[in-house]
Amino acid sequence: MKNLNLKKNIERRFFLLSALKGISFGVLSWRLFDLQVIENKKYDKLSKNNQFNFSLVVPERGEIYDRKGRVLAANRDAFSLYIKSSQNLNLNKILDRLLLITNLNEEDINNFENRYKNLKKNNINVFITDNLSQRDISKIAVRLHEFPEVNFLMTKKRVYPQGTITSHLIGYTGKLTEQDLKKNKNLINFSNLRIGKYGLEKFFDNILRGEFGRRREEVNARGKIITSNLYEKPNAGKNLNLSIDLNIQSYALTRLQNLNTKESKFNEPETGSVVVMDVNTGELVCCVSSPNFNPNIFTRGIKSKEWKSLINNKKAPLLNRAVSGLYPPGSTIKMAVALAALENGIIGYDKKFFCNGVKEYGDMKFHCWHKYGHGNINLSQAIERSCDVFFYELGLKVGIEKIGLMLKKLGLDANINLELNEFRKGLVPSKKWKLDVKGTRWTPGETINASIGQGYMLSNPIELATMVTRIANSELSVEPTLLSGKTKKFSKLDINKNHLNYIKNAMSNVVNSELGTAYKSKLKIKNFKMAGKTGTVQVVRISEDEREKGIIKNKDREWKKRDHALFVGYAPLEKPKYSICVIVEHGGSGSTIAAPIAKDIMEKLLV
Repeated sequence: MKNLNLKKNIERRFFLLSALKGISFGVLSWRLFDLQVIENKKYDKLSKNNQFNFSLVVPERGEIYDRKGRVLAANRDAFSLYIKSSQNLNLNKILDRLLLITNLNEEDINNFENRYKNLKKNNINVFITDNLSQRDISKIAVRLHEFPEVNFLMTKKRVYPQGTITSHLIGYTGKLTEQDLKKNKNLINFSNLRIGKYGLEKFFDNILRGEFGRRREEVNARGKIITSNLYEKPNAGKNLNLSIDLNIQSYALTRLQNLNTKESKFNEPETGSVVVMDVNTGELVCCVSSPNFNPNIFTRGIKSKEWKSLINNKKAPLLNRAVSGLYPPGSTIKMAVALAALENGIIGYDKKFFCNGVKEYGDMKFHCWHKYGHGNINLSQAIERSCDVFFYELGLKVGIEKIGLMLKKLGLDANINLELNEFRKGLVPSKKWKLDVKGTRWTPGETINASIGQGYMLSNPIELATMVTRIANSELSVEPTLLSGKTKKFSKLDINKNHLNYIKNAMSNVVNSELGTAYKSKLKIKNFKMAGKTGTVQVVRISEDEREKGIIKNKDREWKKRDHALFVGYAPLEKPKYSICVIVEHGGSGSTIAAPIAKDIMEKLLV
């Protein structure tokens, strides 16, 4: 009996042991199956993550061309230098050795050190510079065994072959900053990324920048790169084709900056802008601002001294005067005041006012530019000779509200969607604006000033060119664009054709009649004529005492107190093709300074 019980115990223990062994084998088999089959992809991925590093590849930036395919912004081969971060890295020693054999500057080193300090993990390539020469790279390459932590890659660098000629339009790129990342959440935080900072580079940055690719680097246990391959190809940015004609742009800039000695007595480069627009499409053929700057200094990394020189320059070379410069439009808006009067039935073509050289209103005196007056003249003659007193009288009859509505219809203080972030809309004042902003009521004296484009009124050259374009076109509310071949439907201008033709005839007389203020600037091309309007804008008030003693001539005033010189116009008279606006800041007389520039540029366009 005892032997029987012992046998049963042994059998039971054997069974339990066999069962336990079977269960253990089953669990082990299942785990092996799970690892090798079910979770194979997971661990394969983890293994590859330990074996491979992935880095971003910057796409090639889209290029920018003028209307004839000439390069305005391009990319050239460059080399970028990196240091791989590590806990045991002797950074000072590496940088000292690199400084001995390369042209690294202090700003490159300081910027690198700031980036390195802010790193949150190791084994990352930290950008130093992309201003290395081929010679620098050769020196590093032959001594690469001394710099195991140093890597360099061939990249693309932005260049502007035309330099100053298109600097304000094209703008420039710069390195990505923390501020950029805060403003644009779609940007990828990449140390070597350059983005548009100004001009068209900034406005079209999203499409010029392209899409990042990825590079896969195989590394060993020590983190050293064994192989490097392109894993995902970057998508290059799209190119831009502009409406600008480089030849006209270059000529206009040269003509603006180098006035004939007979025109200017100031013997210094002029400050101002020239805008040329296609009357039918709105394409900007020329958009010049002076003084300007070389955008290539931003590409290589502008130095503190250079930056201070630009921002401290009293003539503000970084300001794009064509789109951001705001000036009183002066007599160039007299056509708009006239159209407001004609459209509202306030005046007829033959209505005359008498100009004796001054308009008295209450205890105030408003003078005409012609000291002895123009006599008894009609509307067309008042435009032709730019009679101020006539428009003082007319402005009071029309009123600021109707004047403002016509100016906005012609493009001033309107919603012009130009492809530049720097565009600043002008100001057409109204009674409501005065009350809201100044806290006082509008006065008749302010209407008198506004009727000749002074007082609170402001405009930029693009707006004035748009105004003349719409008058010349006579059908559509044409809007400016910097893109070539951009198709856009314009709304109807909705101004009486007879009134427009009357105004256009008066503008023709400004240039082609012997009594016109721009007669000396009529075109010398056979079968071509230009129409236009001059403007001379006072920037300081002339007192009665000064008038009695004799007004100080522009050439004898300091630069900031000289008058602005303006001219707007279009050509040819029959089937107009181009409109133009010229502003010479503190240049003097519109008829002697701005109009001759417009004449020469128009002749260049039409020949």
